[in-house]
Parts: sequence; C-alpha cells; structure tokens
Amino acid sequence: MAGRFFCPEPLAEGRFTLGSDEARHLVRVLRFGVGDRVEVFDGRGFATLAVVTELGRDRVELAAEGEPLVDRVAPCQLTLATAVPKGERFDWLVEKATELGVHRLVPLITERSVVDPRTGKLDRLRRAIVEACKQCGRNRLMELETPTSWERLVTEAHESVRIVAQPCGLPPELWPRVPHGGSAVLAIGPEGGFTESEVTLARNAGWTVARLGATVLRIETAGLAGSAALLALCGERVE
Repeated sequence: MAGRFFCPEPLAEGRFTLGSDEARHLVRVLRFGVGDRVEVFDGRGFATLAVVTELGRDRVELAAEGEPLVDRVAPCQLTLATAVPKGERFDWLVEKATELGVHRLVPLITERSVVDPRTGKLDRLRRAIVEACKQCGRNRLMELETPTSWERLVTEAHESVRIVAQPCGLPPELWPRVPHGGSAVLAIGPEGGFTESEVTLARNAGWTVARLGATVLRIETAGLAGSAALLALCGERVE
C-alpha cells in the first residue's frame, strides 16, 4: 500500500467516495485500480484501510476494510499564533507546523506586520494542509484561522499556558509546563519583534514572556522551534 487519501464525507454503510481531485490522484497519478488497498482519513481523527471497488472518471468508490486505525495525536493542543513572513516562507511554515502536530495556526496582525494573507491564499494553504496530513500520517487537519489582531488574541486566549516569544524572556527550562492533554498558545512576532506596548499588554493579561534560544530567529524558524519545544514539554506528564 502506498496511498493515503482525504475523504471528509462521513462513512456510509462501510463505503467511501473520493471525488474530483483525490479520485484523479488515485487513478491518474498513482495508477491504483480495483482491488488495490489504500488508507483513507476524514480530517477529524478517523482513518481506516479501504479497498478500491469502483473507478469513475472523477469518482472512486472504496469499501472500508478492518478496524479503524489508531489516531495519531499530539500530547497537547497547541495554537501557534504568528506574524506572517513574506513570500513562500509562510507556505513552508504552515506545512511544517502541520507535520509537527500543531492543532491550530492563527495569522497575527501586529503593529509591525507587513503581510496580511488574503482569503485566496488561506484557501490554498488549507489545501496544502491536507497534502501535509496525507504525507505525515496525521488524521486531524490543522485549523488555519483568518488573520487576528494581537489585541484580540491576547484578551480572548483561554489556553492554560500562554507564551509570547521575546529575546529577553525566560529560557525554556523555566517555561510553565503544559499538562499532558492540556492546551497552550505560542505567539511569534513579526520582523523587528513585538513592540514594547504589545509585550506589556500580554504581561498584564497573564502571558509568559519567553525566549527561544541564544540567537535571533526568523519568523518561521521561531514558530517551528518554539512549537517543537512546547510539544516536547507537553509530553512530560504533570501530576
């Protein structure tokens, strides 16, 4: 078996239907045929093996085979709220955050932001998230939100651990630990960083100011390094 396909429609009597893009990829690119076995996932945590039963021009029918597969989940629900880097760097960030297991990504609008992704780009990136999930074996799609202002994020965030990345903050060994199965949000600023007033706003709202390392990181590097560190710390059970 060498194929994994996204099917958001619910299972109907043990059968799946792949439409348009996924069907064409199965038939024309990977050249699967009737009787071949593949993996199907719905983006909400369900995945199963399935056998191809019928091929159409833009439609493929499959029958579920065996028990549902184990859902691969991160040790905590991590929200990455990040300023948007220029060009294709944001595409790369979205793809790798999906692979890491980030639960939700929020594009941030800050005082120094220079990029505000439009609806068309976000829709394209949501399709890229599907492709990343197919590649890495993830069964739940990462949520990609519409751009949100820094003020709104700071005041409305409800996660148990809230961290804003700043070079002058606490080192990782002093970060607050997230309980296994808990939630956290990591905020990454734009080029030039958050302004003093933005950091003060976060501090006053109970956020932890933390540094990610000894050097100054680009937006996408900071987002991924911080996410990986937080997810690793989430893996340490807190009694």
